[in-house]
Amino acid sequence: MSEPPPPRVETGAGPQPARLSEEDCARLRVQLARAVGRVCPSWLSAQADDIVQAALMRVVEILGAREGNEGLNSSYLWKVAYTATVDEIRRLRRRREVTLEEGAVESMMASPQPGPEQARAGREIGHELQDCLRRLVEPRRLAVVLHLQGHTGPEAARLLGWSEKRVENLIYRGLADVRLCLRAKGLQP
Repeated sequence: MSEPPPPRVETGAGPQPARLSEEDCARLRVQLARAVGRVCPSWLSAQADDIVQAALMRVVEILGAREGNEGLNSSYLWKVAYTATVDEIRRLRRRREVTLEEGAVESMMASPQPGPEQARAGREIGHELQDCLRRLVEPRRLAVVLHLQGHTGPEAARLLGWSEKRVENLIYRGLADVRLCLRAKGLQP
């Protein structure tokens, strides 16, 4: 595929921004849109036009500073599109923006932040759970803690240096002991 010719830049005297002809600007925009389309993740597609615009502004700014168009090829445009996309992702993360998809509003409303009473009750249950874990014999406690941290049986066995069967057995018995302890404290797991 042949690469279109680089845009012609008209610069005035002094630090004025570069001026592209409308045709060159449109061609540059198409090239940048193609590059952004390749690097932009699907969840960010709603902001693709904004990213293309930011990339176009960067290219025009750089062309004005160079007073020429050397080095302006498709790989350079791809790099500009890539960095503009990364900057947009960072900006969204900084602002903690999340794009809403179908059903997202209902799920956000269904799970509100816990109130002060719920937070206190959660802390109390956490303290009681820690106490029950402390009462377990060490091998059961180690296996159960790894299980509660999200490790699978094989992962826990590898970390502890025990057989998978032993770890599964310790997890099963340890969780039963924790349930009994919590029931004795008046908490129903």
